[in-house]
This record gives sequence, C-alpha cells and structure tokens, in this order.
Amino acid sequence: MRDIIAMVLAGGRVEDMSVLTDIRPKAALTFAGQYRIIDFALSGLMEADLERIGVVSLYRPSSLIDHLGSGEPWDFIGRGRGAKLLPPYLGQSSGRWYRGTTDAIWQNTNFITDHKPEHVLILSGDHVYNLNFGELMTAHRDSRADLTMAVKDMDPSMGKGKYGFAQVDDSGHVVGYEEKPQEPKSRLASLTVYLFRTEVLLDLLQRGISESASFQLYSDIIPAAIKEYDVRAYTYDGYWNYSRSVDEYHMAHKDLLGDEPLIDLAQWPIRTRKVLRGLGDMPPARFGDNARCDDCVICPGANISGTVTSSVLSPGVVIEPGAKVSNSVLWDNVVVEKDAVLDGVVMDRAVLVGQGAHVGSGEVSAANHTHPNALSSGVTVVGKNTRIPAGASIGRNCIVYPNLTPTDFPGKGRKSEATLYCGQTLGPGMGDES
Repeated sequence: MRDIIAMVLAGGRVEDMSVLTDIRPKAALTFAGQYRIIDFALSGLMEADLERIGVVSLYRPSSLIDHLGSGEPWDFIGRGRGAKLLPPYLGQSSGRWYRGTTDAIWQNTNFITDHKPEHVLILSGDHVYNLNFGELMTAHRDSRADLTMAVKDMDPSMGKGKYGFAQVDDSGHVVGYEEKPQEPKSRLASLTVYLFRTEVLLDLLQRGISESASFQLYSDIIPAAIKEYDVRAYTYDGYWNYSRSVDEYHMAHKDLLGDEPLIDLAQWPIRTRKVLRGLGDMPPARFGDNARCDDCVICPGANISGTVTSSVLSPGVVIEPGAKVSNSVLWDNVVVEKDAVLDGVVMDRAVLVGQGAHVGSGEVSAANHTHPNALSSGVTVVGKNTRIPAGASIGRNCIVYPNLTPTDFPGKGRKSEATLYCGQTLGPGMGDES
C-alpha cells in the first residue's frame, strides 16, 4: 500500500517499569513469553500491507535494532518495502535529542517527504492490541477526513489520569480532546493511533513545533487539528492494553491465562524475530516425569521438572525438580534450581535462582519504598543476569537490580541469611556487609 507510510513511536523508558527498562525501551519488552511488545504494532501493519515503516526511537535502541533487523519477519523487505529505525541525528545546521513525540516526527519529516505518501499513520509501539489497520484506512478514506483517531469505549473510572479521552458527536466527528483528565467528559479513550492526510500533518507540525511548550502530539497537534480540520473517530472494540508499571505488566499476562483468555494469540497474526540458540531454533518444550503445569503458557526450549501454575515461561527457562513457580512471568533462559519457590515474580533474562531460594515470600505489607507506583500489588521484579544465592528469601514488592552476584545480597549469600523484606530495593553496593 504505497500511498500510506507508518511511523511507530517506540522510544521511551517508562520509569514505573523499573529495572525492566534500564537497558531497553518499553516497546522492546518481552510479552507472552516469546514476543516483544512492538511485535503487535508491526504485525498489524504487515496485515494491512503497509510497505514503508519508520520506527522512531530515542532511549537505548540497541535491542530494537537487533530485533527489527531488516524487517524480514514482518515482510518489510524487498523492492519498494522496508522498515527503518529513526534515531536522533546531528545535521550540518542542527541536531538534538527528541524533545517529545511532536519533535520526533518533525525531525523525521524527510522520511515522509522522501516517500511522498498521501497519508501518514502514526502509532505507539508499546501497546498490546490487534487493531485492523486496513479497516481504519478504509474508514479514513471513505470519510475524506483530515485526521482519523482510533478510540476505544472505556469506563472513565478505569482510565482517569492515565489516558487521553476524545469527545465525539453523533456524526463521528471529534469535537474535543483531553489528555489524562481526572474527570473524563467521554468514554472514548485514545489509542494513540492517528492517520493523517500528509499535507495536514506537515502543516500542523510546522506550526506546532514553533509554538510548542511540550513537544507532544497530544498537546500540540491533536487539539489544533480538532479546531481547524475534519477529525473523525474510528472505534476499536477489541483487546487493548497499555501497561505503565510492573504491576500492570504482570496483570496483563493474566489475560493470556484461564479457560477463556482475553488474549487468544492463536487468533492474532503476530510475528516476531525468533530467539536462536547456536545455529538452530529452540527445541520443543520438555516436561520431566514429575513435572506439573496448570494454566500456563510454556514456550519452546523450556525444560520443566518441577511445578508451574498460572505462569508464563519464555524460551529456554529451566525449572529443576522440586522447584515451584506460580503467578510469575519468567523471561528467556531463567534457571530455577532445585526446591526454589517463586510466587508473583517478574524475572528478566538469564537470572539464576539458587537452590532452595524463595522469591515472593511472605505477605504484602507495603508498596515498594522507592517506586510505590511501580510495585504495590505484591509482585517482585528481578533484573537481568542476577544470581540469587541458595537459600535466599526475598519478599514482595521488591526490586532486585540486574547483574547482582550472591555476594551482593544481605549476608553475602550464606544459606538462609540473604533476606530482603517487603518493599525493599537491592542494588549494587546495597547488600548487608556484616
């Protein structure tokens, strides 16, 4: 579809995602075991047969660069087709970091003008959804709108202070917009999916960037478009999730579980770049003689000899005999050694949980002391490559930093002495030296 290009906003770190976004943007986080969050946007664009995709990234883009590659997994490769990462750059006369979403699009107007599209689709790359972009495009063309916004009917009490809300009249015209209101005037939450006529977008960008205080689309561009142009709403009624904290990310994975999961990935056209081990793909998951799994998502390459319930396990996860994992999300190549117990844990890649350790122990007595907005439900998050010592006990609402070794833990990792109580944060140099 050559008359439309897409620009995927995939740049930011979300503070309340804690250590999960220390080394990567939220769009690059693992979701459902073997996908990245950006896969949902890219796969939807693939289904709509878009041929030119720009991925706008600012924060630590290395993992996105590796994941996007040439765009081949989503068929964004070949004559006239392509996906391109668009980082900030230094030009002959100017250059700066992206100051916001408006500035990010403005600094990449050459990507738009070089391809001369009739329309530009701007969307976030850190949402989980299955929007039919083809239907959105058809509605946009049929209405001859200058801008079409995707919205979703939502209980305002669930979205107040979190999402933007659009007011729409009986003819489908957007007549007002508020960003994160405490008392929304409508039930229609914005999905941060905007389809512009190109000349309208360029006009709004040129004026908005010179007058901007925030450099954000929701404050610079959308209100001006509603005031001056024909803006229509496209209502999406499927699943949509925009997690902004570790708690919300953990809860979103529960939507994959149960007898009637809210996310039925078998019905979603999701593609990803496969994780490789050596020269080949991951082997099938293996279950030992005493393995037990109940209501789980288990990815290829997992090796289960213990008990797993209500959890999502990524490729290469190892659960040794006697280990128990419940209500948890484990990323690639996590190893849970014999007799260890995990309950309500989100664990980044290549973590090793020592024999007999207990992560997520005790009752929920307090939110995390340093990041209460990230962790208050009882979930504990563990950063990449950390080695939890044998016999350690880590409570709830805890943050454990990446790359820690057993000597970084209280008691220097001696059995049964490495105890981290509810709501604490353990980082480099914060262990008990006694």
